[in-house]
Amino acid sequence: MGRCHDLVTECCDLYFQRMRRHVYVTPKSYLSFIDLYKDVYKVKYDGIDVEEANIVSGLDKLREAAQGVEELKVDLRKEEVKLKEASDVTDKLLKELEVENKKAKETADQVAIVAENCINQRNQIMQEKEQADRDLQAAIPYLKKAEAAVNSIKPADINELKGMRNAVDTTRLIMDTVQILF
Repeated sequence: MGRCHDLVTECCDLYFQRMRRHVYVTPKSYLSFIDLYKDVYKVKYDGIDVEEANIVSGLDKLREAAQGVEELKVDLRKEEVKLKEASDVTDKLLKELEVENKKAKETADQVAIVAENCINQRNQIMQEKEQADRDLQAAIPYLKKAEAAVNSIKPADINELKGMRNAVDTTRLIMDTVQILF
């Protein structure tokens, strides 16, 4: 402070030499200088306090964040263990599903073969049914003729057959055929 005051006094002398005007440095100006210095010092000190508080707050937050990161790392390790277990279970299930899918595919293939055989049998049965229907249609006129012939038999005809001791060869042949059919 004293050195600054001496510099101001020297500058006043220099000013007097150049401009021929007197400038005086009084104790009041020295006190004003000290007051100004104290004001600037207080503003700077308060600014440093604010910066210190910000830095301390930031460091506290960094410490908290570091602790949080450590906690998260521990949680992450736990979760990684759980994830590995879940992954192992999933892999096991996938392997079981693959085995089951293979079995299901084999069963499906067998069912497809059985279904194909059933379709072939159905087609064969349908062909046989169609053939039987054709044969039936062809036999219906003969059946009607046979029914008409049966209806034309009278009780007297049956009594006549009963009365014969030996049947005629034609009658015997017809009766043998009827016996075979029954």
